Amino acid sequence: MPFFTVLIEGSDLRIPGEPGSSPIVGFFTSRVVWSHTKASAESKVLRSVEKLWAEGSYSAQPSASQLKLSVSESGPASLKQWLVAPRKGHTFSPEENASEA
Repeated sequence: MPFFTVLIEGSDLRIPGEPGSSPIVGFFTSRVVWSHTKASAESKVLRSVEKLWAEGSYSAQPSASQLKLSVSESGPASLKQWLVAPRKGHTFSPEENASEA
């Protein structure tokens, strides 16, 4: 079974940033998954991140229910990438950086 890396973008978010900094309005997160096809890998990662924001520690955020997720990139990965890839984490985008993207 092949491995895939999937980069997810989260938008329509507004959560407090660090004290004195702009609010967070989006994020990127990536996962390496084991799946039969690229489409099923993308679906698997979208469901996983969606569940994290609906039921996990982020669910208490006021805008978590309006979060929009999309696949930004995906492609083949190796067994080694799958073994060493982090299974969590986000890179958040503060409000001022969102307009530059």
